Amino acid sequence: MNQKANEFFSRVEKYYDVKLKRVTKCPICGQPGQPVKGNPLVMEHRVADAKGVQYHRWSYSTGRKVELQTDSTNVL
Repeated sequence: MNQKANEFFSRVEKYYDVKLKRVTKCPICGQPGQPVKGNPLVMEHRVADAKGVQYHRWSYSTGRKVELQTDSTNVL
């Protein structure tokens, strides 16, 4: 499912002799996720509720919630 990130993690584990965590289930609701297009270190899944469609995104390595980087930045 997340082959590119798994290969990277395996190289890091071998080089540094440590075990890295791989979080595939959402820390908010426990549903399995897919890697974000263009960034295999971020996982996401779609949640449809009464408020509309939302996306839960989290770090593949730590399980912490993350937000996508905005394309535009307001500089005052």
